[in-house]
Amino acid sequence: MPEFFDPSLPANVALAFGCSGSGKTTFCFHYLVNAATPQPANPEPAACIFIYDWKREAELRLGIPAVTTLAGCEAALAQRLVVFNPHPMFPGDRLITPPEGGEKVLNDYRHGVRWFCEWVFAVCKRGPGRKIIYLDELKEFQSKFRLPHEIGRIARMGRSVGLNLLTSTQFPRDYHADLRGSVTEWICFQCTEPAELAAVREYFPGADAAAKLAKGSFVAFNRDSGGTLAGRLF
Repeated sequence: MPEFFDPSLPANVALAFGCSGSGKTTFCFHYLVNAATPQPANPEPAACIFIYDWKREAELRLGIPAVTTLAGCEAALAQRLVVFNPHPMFPGDRLITPPEGGEKVLNDYRHGVRWFCEWVFAVCKRGPGRKIIYLDELKEFQSKFRLPHEIGRIARMGRSVGLNLLTSTQFPRDYHADLRGSVTEWICFQCTEPAELAAVREYFPGADAAAKLAKGSFVAFNRDSGGTLAGRLF
């Protein structure tokens, strides 16, 4: 069976940022539920949603048991929603050599995200349709100076296999420049930290509006259209 590959698909990398309690995580889960639900505004729901649930938050918010193995991930595809808890599979009990070689690292959830991203990318090649991967607080898995290949490939090439990336953080300045440069949709919640706003301003000139937002309110900016949209969750 030939692999699905369509480089003409539009890129979709969304980053929601804001202070603790501002609503960014609630927004992301609402977004994922809406994307998976057939409705007039969403006549073609997502073919599959993938969540790397390293904080065990998705399992609690969605009320869906997380899977913990490769077999569990494969079985969850039938439900079009894979919530993966990495801790049983990547318990951090030994040192391993990363794929690119070099210094050994713990086989913990920080390494597990690389395995998950690799698997998700391969799964997305199996067929067409919009898929979404949610990676909360990517700063846990990369830095300003190092971006794992598996994460960077999703940001750069996910569109070719129909894969959208959604991420959320309090600290956009800690995201690698290649990731920030790949963002097509900025969702700005309340944020008053000058350094965080400065990191976003390069990509969204109106980022300073986040400093005046009430909790629960947001301003979204689309890089490709230049359009903005204001909204409120609570």
